[in-house]
Amino acid sequence: MKKIVLSGLCASSLMLTGCLGQNALFDNVQDWNASATNNKWVNQGISFGFWILPVYGLTLLGDVVVFNSIEYWTGSNPISGAGAKVTLQGPLDVTDGLGNVARLTPVGDDTLAVTETIGGVSTDYTLRYTDGGIVRQMNGEQTLVAIEKPTFNR
Repeated sequence: MKKIVLSGLCASSLMLTGCLGQNALFDNVQDWNASATNNKWVNQGISFGFWILPVYGLTLLGDVVVFNSIEYWTGSNPISGAGAKVTLQGPLDVTDGLGNVARLTPVGDDTLAVTETIGGVSTDYTLRYTDGGIVRQMNGEQTLVAIEKPTFNR
């Protein structure tokens, strides 16, 4: 039984990589509750009801498991439409476990400078958002590599 529980926890940990986020669904429900009526005592009663029923618990679970993970992987929260709470602040080295390294450096709004080192050979290019997609610009040529817009903040 312990092995099954441990396996389940390990498997779910991969899905919960984006737990840190805006919690936009929970915040929307809480904001609605704060202004549901003009009476603070009634609003407090609604709040207690939302904890007992468990409206707050389910919205927080939805944020942690679904919406914050989407925010983490796509760069925007589907509930609020705002950019990701966690963004790249400076150079970041990413390795693939085989000794290959990519250095990602934000160079402006929606642009990353990438230095990729594979097998000891380095290649420089930029990734930037343009016309609804992610474009790789290298040696004067542009290649569309994705259709999602990430958020690169300095």
